[in-house]
Amino acid sequence: MIIGFTSDGIAGVPGALRVSVGAASGQTLFAGSLDAGYALPGPVRQAQFPLPKGTPWQGLRLEAEIEVKGQTYPVRWACRQQLNADGSLTLRATNGLNVSDETGGI
Repeated sequence: MIIGFTSDGIAGVPGALRVSVGAASGQTLFAGSLDAGYALPGPVRQAQFPLPKGTPWQGLRLEAEIEVKGQTYPVRWACRQQLNADGSLTLRATNGLNVSDETGGI
C-alpha cells in the first residue's frame, strides 16, 4: 500500500512522523517513520507499507505520532473523513471520481 503525505501548514514536521497501519482488531501490521522534517508543505511524500499478501486495504487504520528529541506526541489527521475516537483514521472508499471515468477506461 502506498500513501501520500503532505502538510497544509507553512513548515515541515518538527521531527519524525511515525505512522502505523493496523487491522480493525488492533493488531499493528506495519509501522515506520518518514524522514525527519517530512511531510513538507506542498509536495507529496509517498510512503510504502508492505502488507501481508491478500490484506484488504478497506478497514485498515492509520495512526500517527511525531517523535521529537526522544519524546512522542499524538497526531490527529486533518482530513474530510471522520476520525475514530482515538484519533486514528479508518481507510474506506469514498464517492470520488474513478480514474477510468475520466479517461474513458484504462
